[in-house]
Amino acid sequence: MRKSDLKKNHEPLDAAFKRYRAFLNKVIHAQRVIGSPEEKRDIAESVLLRLCAYWEKFLDQHLVDCVNRYHAKLSTHFAVTIPANPSWQLCHALIIGASYKDFKSFGDLKGFSKRILDVQCNPFLAVKSASAKRIDEVYAIRNYLSHYSAASRRTLMNIYKSEYDMSRFLEPGHFMLAYNAKRLWAYFDAFESASADMLAWCDNAP
Repeated sequence: MRKSDLKKNHEPLDAAFKRYRAFLNKVIHAQRVIGSPEEKRDIAESVLLRLCAYWEKFLDQHLVDCVNRYHAKLSTHFAVTIPANPSWQLCHALIIGASYKDFKSFGDLKGFSKRILDVQCNPFLAVKSASAKRIDEVYAIRNYLSHYSAASRRTLMNIYKSEYDMSRFLEPGHFMLAYNAKRLWAYFDAFESASADMLAWCDNAP
């Protein structure tokens, strides 16, 4: 049975990163159609949410593709008998089911991947800690933008304090576009670096 190609998932993900980076670069430097700082901040926040959606879709597909290729730990993890060559559909049913995986942090993702994949068969472990840390920041921003709850605001404010020495809360769009959008581009860099790390791992995959 033909096994999943682990490189194919990176193509639409990396294309989305490239497209939205170029789009936001145009938005930030626009002077006419999108001229006000408030509109630019709104667009930056919206694009960040879309990046998270593309990333989550990639994670779901990549987890399933990995266990489709490397399924040695599935029997132990699920306490069921797994065929010698499980289909992609079976792997999807076992790993994702009828919903989706909601990882709270990159550490949560790595922890789950360790339970279903041997270390030498796990591309998620190749992601550098610096990139993982920035992606966790993105998810704190996403949670705040999704709920505007007091709890998500506190979590985000704690990141502002610990990572950026800030004492005042800024809405995410304002925060990301400050200092010539340095923080926004750092978040793009983190996603792209994580994808590059996993793609490079594929070149030496077992």
